[in-house]
Amino acid sequence: MLKSDDFYTVTIENSQEKFTIHKQYKIIRKVGAGSYGSVCSALNVNTNEVVAIKKCRHIFDKKLITKRCLREMKLLQHLNGHPRIIDLRAMDIVDPRTFNEVYLIQSCCDTTMADIIHSKLELEAVHYQWFMYQLFSGLKFIHSANVLHRDLKPANILVNENCDLRICDFGMARGFVSPSDHVESQYMTHYVVTRWYRAPEIMLSRNTYDKSIDLWSVGCILAELLGRKVLFKGTDYVDQLHKIVGILGLPHDTSFWDNSSSVTEYIKNLRDESGLPPPTEPIDFRIVFPHAPTEALDLLQNLLCLDPSKRMTANGGLEHPFVAAVRDPAEEVECSQPFDFESFELIESEHVLRQCIVEEVMRSKGLEHDAFRQHSMSSVNSQPSRRYTGSSISTPSSAFVTEANLNAIHAAQQGRDVFQQPPDPSQFQYMVMNPEQFVGEPEDMDEDDMKLMDSDDSDIHVGKRRTLVGPSNADYRALERHLSKDW
Repeated sequence: MLKSDDFYTVTIENSQEKFTIHKQYKIIRKVGAGSYGSVCSALNVNTNEVVAIKKCRHIFDKKLITKRCLREMKLLQHLNGHPRIIDLRAMDIVDPRTFNEVYLIQSCCDTTMADIIHSKLELEAVHYQWFMYQLFSGLKFIHSANVLHRDLKPANILVNENCDLRICDFGMARGFVSPSDHVESQYMTHYVVTRWYRAPEIMLSRNTYDKSIDLWSVGCILAELLGRKVLFKGTDYVDQLHKIVGILGLPHDTSFWDNSSSVTEYIKNLRDESGLPPPTEPIDFRIVFPHAPTEALDLLQNLLCLDPSKRMTANGGLEHPFVAAVRDPAEEVECSQPFDFESFELIESEHVLRQCIVEEVMRSKGLEHDAFRQHSMSSVNSQPSRRYTGSSISTPSSAFVTEANLNAIHAAQQGRDVFQQPPDPSQFQYMVMNPEQFVGEPEDMDEDDMKLMDSDDSDIHVGKRRTLVGPSNADYRALERHLSKDW
């Protein structure tokens, strides 16, 4: 364990936040925050490399936060090294006896998928192909470790200017026993997530779901890339259900949803404004996304399948013709060992949880960063080659990040302070989200959940025939409680 005098404290953002970090790092600027803590970019003065330092604060204030922190630490180490998953360079705590915060040192990326989608940047078909391929590659690795991410959304996909992406934020991940098994609510918490990316079976079925929930989220992300707006933008959980059924239709047979009798009755009585039942077939996506490649729309239909058992898998996505031009078998590997959730999820003692976190930090000091090869079951021994041939990307916020990082490196070389004040928020336009889009524990919200880059805030136009209303005699509050249940 490092000695306390190896660390120093930096005050940032008008004395509202303090980072106690190792002397080899110099803070550049704050880049994100949430009630879990904050993220700063920093310069490693030993290597002149810019990294991201995530401070997980107040981790022993609530057991939910403690386990989320420990879960992410363990998962990042287990999955470390895959090119489409955020890496873990190191972890630090200052005093193993009294600490209440943990620092995770990771790669510093330029922006997020949310920033790209809601910017005015023009995207080409090759961008969609490369983004989707990387998501499928990362998900194949994650799912092969028997892990469900459960929080895939544009804000949790980090992107560099060269269009390489990394999946991040594993604090809400959960496990499943085998690819054919479902997850029950043994370890489930009341979860905060933008409902727009939440698979319908999570709302409609009784405490069972599998890895197909992540593929639904990928479908929502693809639709948002193609249309530059959220596809299922429900104002609450009942409206979310209306949006999904309105766009995808309501099949005669919905036995794939393990509904309670009250929800089944509600679904059967859904009507449009004229009193007609919803269509049974999905909307024609060629009308919604008239400029999208045909193969992209076929991929979208396979991802947004109401029946989870018929929804495309990560392997199926990798084999889809839409991403064929950018495939590389060296990247499409599986994790050789399943992740063990049971070893810590059932622990209730704060003392034992504290010891678990200390052990993870100690283990990280000897971390092998080429775990991608260690976990690989592929016979290919080479690292994946770069197959993307499209243009680079730059949004206003990513351009600022790049400039700030370069300025910090130059300042360090000249012996000057590398810290920089954050940009004036008026430089950027934000779409502020209504807090009603979120449910559950407030500590799970972060800034990315509360704002997106400016975009067309209107809904996808589907016409009156697909604009649904519930039966007038329905218990709206009871239904909302059911649809937003713990998972």
